[in-house]
Amino acid sequence: MDRDRFARLPAVIASLVLLPVLLEILAWYIEGEDYDVSRAVTVVVVILSLALIATVLGRIRARLPVLMVIALTVTAAGEGVLGFVAAFGPVLGRGGVPGELHGLITTGVSAFAFITGVYLLIQYNRGLYLPYLDAGVGPLPSATKRKVIGESEILIRTMPGIGPSVEKSVGSCVAMLDQDDLHFVAYYADGRCCFYTDVLDDADLAHFFHETDQEQRRELYLKAGHQLNWLTGRLNRQFRRIEGGILIRTVLDVERGALYFYWVDEARYLIGVTLDQRKVDVADDKMAKLVDTIRGHFTLPPINQRERPRERGGRLRSIAGSEPWPESGS
Repeated sequence: MDRDRFARLPAVIASLVLLPVLLEILAWYIEGEDYDVSRAVTVVVVILSLALIATVLGRIRARLPVLMVIALTVTAAGEGVLGFVAAFGPVLGRGGVPGELHGLITTGVSAFAFITGVYLLIQYNRGLYLPYLDAGVGPLPSATKRKVIGESEILIRTMPGIGPSVEKSVGSCVAMLDQDDLHFVAYYADGRCCFYTDVLDDADLAHFFHETDQEQRRELYLKAGHQLNWLTGRLNRQFRRIEGGILIRTVLDVERGALYFYWVDEARYLIGVTLDQRKVDVADDKMAKLVDTIRGHFTLPPINQRERPRERGGRLRSIAGSEPWPESGS
């Protein structure tokens, strides 16, 4: 479920249009006065304008800091031209700008600059460009089915109307899932999640969930998928000079498991998750094979084939007796 709070804001504002109009009509009826149509139209226009602004802000808020800076720059340039005309207009020609108009515009520009500065300072304090990272994930896959393979109960959620190649990709992802290592996989295309599948409801994984339940964790993973795609795009622009190609794999190895970002092609990518810190390498290898398999569904060559020597003990590190053992599969 998309819990984006901005999505409902325009509807709430637009719903308020009826109330003022009904009150105007009721007052006209009770008091027996002539109905002021222009006043009612003004109220409707103002509230509809607010709803439109809320809709626009809800869609562009991911780039709101950049847009605010652009708007501020353009407004400041216009104010500079206006100030020049106001100051030198009477000297260079007969034209000029009335003092009241100039003062009003200057006040507006100053207020806009102040609000923009405060907003950007707040966002900078939270982390640069976090408005995008905090943005909603849009419509999520809703068609749900469950499948039992061996001892694993697998949840599969898809968007309607996926093509045959994506259907094959669903099957490939389901085949890779296991309650022992790879626990969640999501497939994105053209900026949206087309499907995801996981074993998070498996009883053997219940000890991984404390402050968040399975549905909340799924929503967080899907949101992280959008965030990592955006961050990867920014890193790619910075890495062009090293001539190493694009970033095809990102692993966020956290204390309890790992989250994987794997590039498929220009329009597609995968997100994978393991909850078990001891199986980070195993799940990573599975994700690499899965990407090559999915690329094959779209007649693309493999890009992640690699050999990794297996050392005894895998990637387990020694843990001091005084150090608490992370909750990993035991």
